[in-house]
Amino acid sequence: MKRAAGLFAGSLLAATCAFFIACRTARPAGEEAPIAPLTAATPEDALRQLHAIRFPERSLMRVRATSGDRTQSFRAQLLLNGGMLLTAYTQLGTTAMRLYADSNHVVFLNDVEKTWWSGTPEEFARSFGFFGDASPVDMALLILGRPVGAARATANGLERAELGGATITYDPPSFPPKRVTIVRGDQRLDIEHLESAYTTANVEAPEVPGNYRCCFPPRL
Repeated sequence: MKRAAGLFAGSLLAATCAFFIACRTARPAGEEAPIAPLTAATPEDALRQLHAIRFPERSLMRVRATSGDRTQSFRAQLLLNGGMLLTAYTQLGTTAMRLYADSNHVVFLNDVEKTWWSGTPEEFARSFGFFGDASPVDMALLILGRPVGAARATANGLERAELGGATITYDPPSFPPKRVTIVRGDQRLDIEHLESAYTTANVEAPEVPGNYRCCFPPRL
């Protein structure tokens, strides 16, 4: 009985260590700096400051995705540096999905189903559809509180934006944002930013493992 209990405790400890190791190694290599709040006195000044930001950024997020009567919650990391890389994680801290995009190219890997897809931002919009004709990079900018398209702000940060048929709201309006909600039809993303920082980490397209099946339409 004691041996069984010891084996169970050892397995539990190993699983716990694996979880925290996975979470730690998820952070990309690079130096980081805290993000300072805006110093704007008016909404117009806030928009000018936000448009002027060119620093690469990383954010660790908690995401709840709702489509009709289906809801899924997961942690994700968004890295923006010219292009963008969105990585979603399973409950064990392993990679579930990776979405890379720049102005011309999109690579999508479903690490759970071991499938991948590659195409242009326009082809991705037609296959995925949630963001309408908005590019993944533009939507990443909005998730991080940077203005794209028709955006409205307070002196503290973005308040509301519309892009690709989706409505993006910020609660409260602040930079960096704390909670972001994206709604398009009966689909909704509720995003809570847990940790945001400027970073020197590079954004690169992920390598596709040799055992992944090609050219399946992207499913988030």
